[in-house]
Amino acid sequence: MHSDFGNDEELPSLLWGLDPIFSAYTKLYIKDILEIKESKHIPGIFFYNSHPISKVDVFGTVVLTREKDHFYTYGVDDGTGVISCTCWKNIRPNEGLPTGISAHQTVSGGLNIAEQLRKLQEHEQKNSKLDIGDVIQVRGQIKVFRGQREVVAQSYSKVDDPVFAVQIARMLEVPSLYRNFYDKQFQTHQVLENDSHLSRGQEVSNVSVQAERLSEKISDFLQESNIENFYQRELEIVDSLTAFASKPLPSSSSAVQEYLEPGTTGRQIRSLFREALLLLQQKGVVFQKATRPDEVYLVTDKDKVLHKVILNTIQEDCKREKYAEKGCHFLHIFTCARQAYSPYLTSTIVKRVLDKLESGSDIVSTMEGYYTAF
Repeated sequence: MHSDFGNDEELPSLLWGLDPIFSAYTKLYIKDILEIKESKHIPGIFFYNSHPISKVDVFGTVVLTREKDHFYTYGVDDGTGVISCTCWKNIRPNEGLPTGISAHQTVSGGLNIAEQLRKLQEHEQKNSKLDIGDVIQVRGQIKVFRGQREVVAQSYSKVDDPVFAVQIARMLEVPSLYRNFYDKQFQTHQVLENDSHLSRGQEVSNVSVQAERLSEKISDFLQESNIENFYQRELEIVDSLTAFASKPLPSSSSAVQEYLEPGTTGRQIRSLFREALLLLQQKGVVFQKATRPDEVYLVTDKDKVLHKVILNTIQEDCKREKYAEKGCHFLHIFTCARQAYSPYLTSTIVKRVLDKLESGSDIVSTMEGYYTAF
């Protein structure tokens, strides 16, 4: 199969959200996850037959297990290949019962709340630790770590399937998804003007250039205005930003100019702002603590709470004998930050905070990837 943009070109990122596969957990075979081409411009985005993919749904048999302090690593085999899945432990910051619930508290009918919570925690713990031969379903993002692709789980569970009913259903479902969706190219001409006939070309790439330039304007605006957090809709009413987003590039063709006009609903403008913010997220300039599009954006350099969480982690752990000599490794800091602050933090964000703390002389890097506090 051939992409609309040729073998060496990829779909412009402004159009990714228009492909429904991009928003779904794609049920690809593991062989394809290991072989699909990665985006040249944005890490963590991959392309299967022109479809942009970042999230996958992996289903298979556990053939390898490894346990660390904060996560499990499972090797999952679906018959086409084996991929490593990083599955975070569900560690609660405060063990025991939630505040306000006593060990003997009951509700009408004699139901003991504490007992039910204990059983629920036992059930979660049982389903989080798997053995070789267990069947697992993992939903998460494709990442590249030390040159190897892996899936970092956003959710995972053991699949109880004594009569193979779930596995058979999966075996029937996936070929149908390939046939009806994955193996059909994303037709960009259905998204752009039907009579524009844009080809592989320069015109569509101008749309991505516009988003890149808008992201730079937003970054400058956030810094100049000393903004700590914001919603996308708040940026869309800033006259200077909206005027820039509405103005086509001088080199754009008339078809792209028409595509960039806000129209009566402003859908294209909102899409352009969304794409610009995605670029800023990829660079670690801003981030969200949840994945909903309407969630508040936080400015990484201005988030004092995140800076304090990371600094405290380094200060406290460097007092321990294990970290006293070399300091804390980046992966340890990253893991602790995700556990203490938000599971949606990326390594780019944490690295940016570390650079900020180091430039302020709060911490120092002792060797490659290790940090200690003064």
